[in-house]
Amino acid sequence: MMTARERRRVRPFGGVARTLLSLALIASMTVLYSMVWQSVGEQSSFAELERHGVRYLKPLVQLEIALTNAESIAVNGDAAPAEPVARAVDAVSAVDKELGEELRTQERWTELRKKIEALPARGTHQTVTAAYGDAGDLLLALIDKVRNNSKLIRDPEAETYYLGDGATQELPAAVVAATRYTDLLVNAAGSSAAGKAQAVVDISVARSELVSNAQDLYDNARLAVEGSGSRSLGGDLLSKFDRFNRSVEKLVPLMTPMLDGKGRVDAAQVVSARDEAQDAAAELSEALLAQIDVALQDRLSSLSQRRLLATGVLAVAVLLALAPVAAGLASRRRPDTAADDEDPKQTPPPAPAHQRVAAPVAVASTPWPTQSQWPDSRPHGGSDVNSGRRERFGVPQ
Repeated sequence: MMTARERRRVRPFGGVARTLLSLALIASMTVLYSMVWQSVGEQSSFAELERHGVRYLKPLVQLEIALTNAESIAVNGDAAPAEPVARAVDAVSAVDKELGEELRTQERWTELRKKIEALPARGTHQTVTAAYGDAGDLLLALIDKVRNNSKLIRDPEAETYYLGDGATQELPAAVVAATRYTDLLVNAAGSSAAGKAQAVVDISVARSELVSNAQDLYDNARLAVEGSGSRSLGGDLLSKFDRFNRSVEKLVPLMTPMLDGKGRVDAAQVVSARDEAQDAAAELSEALLAQIDVALQDRLSSLSQRRLLATGVLAVAVLLALAPVAAGLASRRRPDTAADDEDPKQTPPPAPAHQRVAAPVAVASTPWPTQSQWPDSRPHGGSDVNSGRRERFGVPQ
């Protein structure tokens, strides 16, 4: 059995082992925590950048609606009002001043703004469509740049990816296609018979683009609903998608009289259908971007909770790792009385005075004589009964 001195000699090595084990546990947990923190930080930065892209896209879509409305008015020979376009330009300028450097859109927006400021208020069909067509192409290119630089095009979630694709690609393209289609129909109503052949080709191309974009947009909505599994998402958005699709369905058959050669295109009916499609597109775009922003906010909230959870786990792990070390330090400060009592070489402490018992004194004893050694006490002829005892012990009579 180990003595107390030997145990005290071995104990420091056990304490060192516990300390090293605790430090290894803390180091490993710290490494895992830093990895989680870095991953969550990257995902949070990714989502924040996407939200900045959504903020930039909202005024851009409003600018597209204002430009296409102005184009339709100018194509008919009327003076397009400048106020709606000017308000939309100011809104985009404000957001570009705030986010343009981060999204790297300042140069492209400056070019587009100059093009918008040079648009004619009225003119011939060819001059108006050419000028607004160039501005529309630059606007679509700016929307695409915002989508790429904000990383909406690389979103990892199915819901936000498909909604973003619909809001930033299919819907803007459908608005441009619907405007071009209706403008060609209105212009064809007053064209000569010779010009109608080419007009039919152009109108057919514009209609195909409109139908294709509308179908892709609806497919994106369906995939987003299936990817999220949210009934509220399907109920809120699909109704707006349905309204936009119904407006497109009203536009498509308007060119039938021209194809059949049995009548003229009703310009008033075309303008009314176009206005309905523009309103449905604006409502749908706002709903799409709002839903994307809500999804990104939920993701950021979830990432923040993950960070808090990782911090709590690290704190608990550090406390559990330090507990054995603290217990070992506390035990080293207490006197090792139990170990000393078990040591056979240790002299026991003296007992208190009131508990001490005197040791018995040894007394020398003389052997008691046996019966044969005693003097005869029987009487002998009248002599003294003690004469034999006196004679035995040498006592004179």
